[in-house]
Amino acid sequence: MMRSIWTIARRELRSYFDHATAYILLVIFLVINFFFFFRDAYLLGEASLRPMLGLLPWLLLFFVPAVCMRSLAEEREAGTLELVLAQPVEVVEFLLGKFLGVLLFLLVAMAGTLGVPLGLSFGADIQVGVAIAQYFGSALLIAALVAVGLWASSLTRNQVTAFILGVTIAFVLYMVGLPSVVLGLPSFLAVLASRLGILGHFESVTRGVIDLRDVLYFAAVTAAFLALTYFSLMRERLSRSREAYGRLRMGTAGMVAIAIFAALAGSQLRGRVDLTPGQLYTLSSPTEDLLGGLDDLVTIKFFRSAELPPELTPLRRDIEDLLRDFDAAGGANVNLIQLSPDDEEEAAQEASLLGIDATRFNVIGQDEMSFRDGYLGLAIQYAGESDVIPLVRQTYDLEYRLASMIRGMTQTERSVVALLTGHGEFDDRTGLTLGAGRLGEEYTVQPLALDSTTTAVPDSIDVVVIAGGTQPLQESEAQILGRYLDGGGSLLVLQTGVQVDQQSLFAGPLFNPALDSLLSTRGLGVVPSIAYDLRAAGDVQVRSGLGFLIIPYPLWIDAQPASDHAIVSGLGPVTFQWGSPLQIEVEDSTRVTPLLTTTDLGGRLQGPISIDPNQDWQQVISPEDVSTETLAVAYTEPDGGRIVLVGTPSFIEDGVLRSSPNGLAGMVFFQNAVDWLAQDEALISIRSKDRSPPQLLFSSEITRDVAKYANLIGVPLLFVLFGIMRLARRRRVQTTVFERGGALV
Repeated sequence: MMRSIWTIARRELRSYFDHATAYILLVIFLVINFFFFFRDAYLLGEASLRPMLGLLPWLLLFFVPAVCMRSLAEEREAGTLELVLAQPVEVVEFLLGKFLGVLLFLLVAMAGTLGVPLGLSFGADIQVGVAIAQYFGSALLIAALVAVGLWASSLTRNQVTAFILGVTIAFVLYMVGLPSVVLGLPSFLAVLASRLGILGHFESVTRGVIDLRDVLYFAAVTAAFLALTYFSLMRERLSRSREAYGRLRMGTAGMVAIAIFAALAGSQLRGRVDLTPGQLYTLSSPTEDLLGGLDDLVTIKFFRSAELPPELTPLRRDIEDLLRDFDAAGGANVNLIQLSPDDEEEAAQEASLLGIDATRFNVIGQDEMSFRDGYLGLAIQYAGESDVIPLVRQTYDLEYRLASMIRGMTQTERSVVALLTGHGEFDDRTGLTLGAGRLGEEYTVQPLALDSTTTAVPDSIDVVVIAGGTQPLQESEAQILGRYLDGGGSLLVLQTGVQVDQQSLFAGPLFNPALDSLLSTRGLGVVPSIAYDLRAAGDVQVRSGLGFLIIPYPLWIDAQPASDHAIVSGLGPVTFQWGSPLQIEVEDSTRVTPLLTTTDLGGRLQGPISIDPNQDWQQVISPEDVSTETLAVAYTEPDGGRIVLVGTPSFIEDGVLRSSPNGLAGMVFFQNAVDWLAQDEALISIRSKDRSPPQLLFSSEITRDVAKYANLIGVPLLFVLFGIMRLARRRRVQTTVFERGGALV
């Protein structure tokens, strides 16, 4: 059987490469893919295939039916279908051979896009596992669409009609799961439609996670349409009055019904392969250790409405997956309870007592927009205490939030973090409200004033934070902090070496002699200059004659993680605004670890410095002066004290956290630094799970252009050359007259 299938598949595959139309389709597919991908990828500056995958389903919507339309319709029109089926080959073998041949041709087309991740690798470290999952998901989608296309081709003798039917059927599968369609359906049908929509399952796989439910869905869709195609081929060989035809019809209907049931019921299955770096969608080891080490029962209550707006279905699915992982990791000490307050009065009363109230969602009905109240909240209960998340809005940080809540409730004591005050520093009321609030979820946060009555930092304080400051420390204050470090204390210093005047657009050196002396005795220092980066420059909005423009600003740096230190492992870029480079002269290099740096196109500008973003930076910065500058380091004292020194406090300022695209990374870096300083690193790896793709930073414009045009022009040209050579060879073979013994054969 397999030999017959493979023989038919090879015949089908060769038939495509023996016609110029196939090469035209391939070139169109690749050029459209490459053009729109590189436009979006370079604009976003991300080394990710997501721009291509966002377009791919809609491109395949036309490409796959165009490839499939001739498979059976042409055979039927030419009268060869009946001849083939009359041969000693089973119909199912013929059908599977056709399916495999078309699928292989389309996979060749997808293989032509492999130059995309290869080109991106010149500007970033590609997430190979994610790319594998994305191509696997694309293959699943293509297989389902090929089955649809074959069915459409089996229904008619006309190839154009087969193309239109294929596009229409595939479009219906696409539309079934779209919010614009689902929201107009009754709630019961909306839930079913959201599970049957093909795009939702494709997007799930392209995250980098191969989920058993998605694989089962695509297998079910493929099997259902292949069954319909088999019925279409067989019905012409059987009389409708015969019993065999009735069995065929019932068997096909049963196969389709089983496929639909599998697609719907498969949502209850568990099992996935997480190919993302650091397994972002799998519980971290610290979370498993925390749950496995519980000494008493922790109850997790998930209050969710049965009928939520369809656009929340993927969110609810991710929440339920994570909660099941928590339940499995905790064993007998974690009790997961799912409640529906809409249907259970006691559950509604309990949710209200816990502070979880119904949220009003906008719902677009068939004729009007309405409102629906629903629940999507969590409560953690332990030893008579409760902590809640009234409304779960996203899941990228949900593991960390739940783990920190459980940890905070089960811990008997909290470490103390003190914010130094009295010198114009950021504190929990000015500039650092978001950062201090986030620290307060895990630590006891309090102010620290080193006045004339203070002789030492209290022993109860585990970490002291110096977040900037407009006034220098007194010598006595620096001595107190020095004794604190000598005694094993930890210090987080966020200090710039320049003072910026945004009115005059100039910056000058800022000196803090006492603090500088404290750091210099340990071989550390903040250079009184501004760091810049020509490659990892952040964007800034400036006024122009036509309104506002977004331009790169080298003094706003996307600082890059520089090591595998726990503080920055798995972390994305951190935004530095007018930061200063650091000076490192530590004799024992094992005591200091760089955390954040510029790229190799970074450097420093000495004051006074113009910070005007509109100036010509090529005149200001000489190409000979570029180098990698260190912006943050971790240092360990011989007696156990720790220091994290960062050349700016801007990354943790409230305004930057709210406006910067890398604000989340800045917050995570701040929390990780405090955890490391407090020698409490259990949650660092959980918090540092960064699902954003790596930045795309090419070493030069030439490299950037080569990556683009080698794909956009080079890959299609290779297919064209291959097609010309193959078609020319085929023509020579067909026109050659062989002479044997003077006779024409």
